[in-house]
Amino acid sequence: MSVLTYKCPNCGGSLIFQPKTQQYACEYCLSEFDQTALDASTPEADSHVNEDAALHEEVPQEEEISLYTCPSCGAQIAADPTTAATFCYYCHNPIVLFGQLSGDQMPSHIVPFQITKEEAKEQFLAWIRGKTYLPPAFYSPAQIERLSGIYFPYWTLDCTLQADLHTTARDLRVWRSHDTEYTETKTYAIHRLGEISLKELTRNALQKSQGRMLEGILPFDLKKAQPFRPSFLSGFQAEVKDLEKETFLQSLKEETDCYAKSLLSHTITSHQHLTTDSFRTYNVQHKWHYTLLPVWILTYQHQQETYYFAMNGQTGEICGRLPIHMRKLVFTCASIFAAITAGITLLGGLLL
Repeated sequence: MSVLTYKCPNCGGSLIFQPKTQQYACEYCLSEFDQTALDASTPEADSHVNEDAALHEEVPQEEEISLYTCPSCGAQIAADPTTAATFCYYCHNPIVLFGQLSGDQMPSHIVPFQITKEEAKEQFLAWIRGKTYLPPAFYSPAQIERLSGIYFPYWTLDCTLQADLHTTARDLRVWRSHDTEYTETKTYAIHRLGEISLKELTRNALQKSQGRMLEGILPFDLKKAQPFRPSFLSGFQAEVKDLEKETFLQSLKEETDCYAKSLLSHTITSHQHLTTDSFRTYNVQHKWHYTLLPVWILTYQHQQETYYFAMNGQTGEICGRLPIHMRKLVFTCASIFAAITAGITLLGGLLL
């Protein structure tokens, strides 16, 4: 397997993808390059392999850890089987573990980061502003600096299908004439048939991730997705899928059937009571895309629980769990109780 780094053509420093400019910047000489210039300066870019830096060793499979050698400093880097991009723990250079991106693990598309780390920090601080009972360590400068930009793997699906709905409608009309009440019931057999197109259905494709967290920051604007290039990963962390699309077929069928039935049912507007007699979908066509999507992540351990902050790296949508500092909460409650007790005591003394 290969370890891939992107070097500045001017000084040899590491190039990092910049969300704000959508270019690659050298952190040493501050040069910037667009994708065309980067491709021109690295003839091997089409193969995505830096052969001189390639070294891979495997430890026993049950440990699920692979060792790589950093092409910049020679240090060994440990990574689990789903890690595709990370940083060297010693020289801090960004590296892409291209060996993890081969075969069916090669994504077809990627949505590049649009929000910078500084912008993500500002939005995190705005999110917690006014929340009184947080542990101070949760928003300390050292903790906030741990905010990480990670590309997570998702399956996205475009789906077309035909749906066939048969329903029975019953309309009631009630009226009175003198002392007699009349009820009229009209029954209709209604048939609806249609072709339905569903776009950008999204599923998290990483088993070890917090599914609720990654679903909470949806949706992404997939119209801005680009064909995948490993260079987009430079300066970020990245994971690859360990859940195949077959995992989601049943849940997606239930979701698409429910949506299709709802769409057809809502075309029946002039009747009162509807009963479904039969419903089916057929001629279902799936178009899958394996896509990496950008997420800013901050995690915090508190009283043996993991709390997280996640932000959509494209739209800024936020999802998270906040810890509670029980000492602060208890102290505040005790202070309020003491103040109320003192007030009641004072009022009682005045009334005596």
